Amino acid sequence: MKRPLQPSVPTAGPLFAVAAVTLIAATYGLARLGYGLFLPAFSASFELTPAVGGLLSSGASVIYCVSAGLGFAYAPRHPRLMTILAGSTAALGSAGIAAAPSTGFFTAAVLLAGMGAGFASPALVELVQRNTKPFHAAKRQSVVNSGTGFGVVAAGLLALLLGPAWRLAWVLIAVIAVAGMIGVLLGDASRNRGNAGLQNDAEGANGNDDAGQRQRGGSQQRGLGLAALKWPLAAAFIYGIGCAAVWVYGRTLLEDQGGMPVALSAGAWIALGVGGAAAVLTAPWLARHSIRLTWPVTVLATAAATAGMALAPGSTGISFAAAALFGLAYTAATSVLIIWATATASSSAAGTSALFISLILGQAAGAALTGALIEASGFGLTFAVAAAACGISAAGAIARTQNQHTSEDGGLRVARSDAAS
Repeated sequence: MKRPLQPSVPTAGPLFAVAAVTLIAATYGLARLGYGLFLPAFSASFELTPAVGGLLSSGASVIYCVSAGLGFAYAPRHPRLMTILAGSTAALGSAGIAAAPSTGFFTAAVLLAGMGAGFASPALVELVQRNTKPFHAAKRQSVVNSGTGFGVVAAGLLALLLGPAWRLAWVLIAVIAVAGMIGVLLGDASRNRGNAGLQNDAEGANGNDDAGQRQRGGSQQRGLGLAALKWPLAAAFIYGIGCAAVWVYGRTLLEDQGGMPVALSAGAWIALGVGGAAAVLTAPWLARHSIRLTWPVTVLATAAATAGMALAPGSTGISFAAAALFGLAYTAATSVLIIWATATASSSAAGTSALFISLILGQAAGAALTGALIEASGFGLTFAVAAAACGISAAGAIARTQNQHTSEDGGLRVARSDAAS
């Protein structure tokens, strides 16, 4: 009897999905983005001038790119190892922050904690692919990616509730990172099969001759897949420039221009996190529609939130609504990047790493440009320029995908070999 034409895919249970969301929440929303929320408390305990705090934030972005680069190289074959590195670096770094006796020790711990996010995304993209039926993969990728919003909410609540007891907060962050990592490893239904079993299924699906052809041309296919990411890379970089204004200077805008007290501006960031968490509700829509629709919609929503926050920074209602919209749009847009990488690159994990590195590099460049423009022209014009950058990213994506077909799951159609047809 012939083997089935579709390879068997192990399906992970609810533990895996919950743990994956938890790990993203811990590595992104807490260990990485939590730094900014706790910066006032950190500055009171260590010798952190605004310049030093900014340099440390930039250094964390560079370290993120290093770990994401390692994920780019190793996650396609060793996603469980990358998962261990994600959880352990985030946990050890967070524990180091909690125990830091000096500024130097604290700086090293912050950089270590920030590495976890770079490892986490490519590792979980690969594990979701291995543990999910193909027609559900895009939806589950978006659900897992929404963990960033849950983490931002948790970080805001910890900052408000614990206040000066920030060391305890970072102990809890370390515990959450370990729990998420262990849950993912235990919930991984493909762990007993390994790469060899998955490769055998793929070979059985297309025949031994096709398998040999793929092995001989594997590196060439991978190169072509990554080359196809040049336009998504550009879109991600420009989007990073545009969304940096809110991420880096949003709270400063609300406090300096809007006169919000610190507690209220922290509340706005909780609203941002709630919006990010609510992005889980967009997962079915993102999976059903094409990237030439979902990318412009999410990016233009980010632009609207950026402009809205600058228009009325003194209005609590408008500011909270704009923050929530920004969190929703940003998280959904990063989910689109994952779907885009999955549909375009020969390796979902490697493609995701490349797009997220481009996004973070764009944010780093955008932070510097935004800061200079604020000093020269003020917040209003600067946030308008940031919103316009998001618009450019959306327009460019529409132009490049206009003539491309869409696949059944709503992503861009991937070129297939003749042997697979």
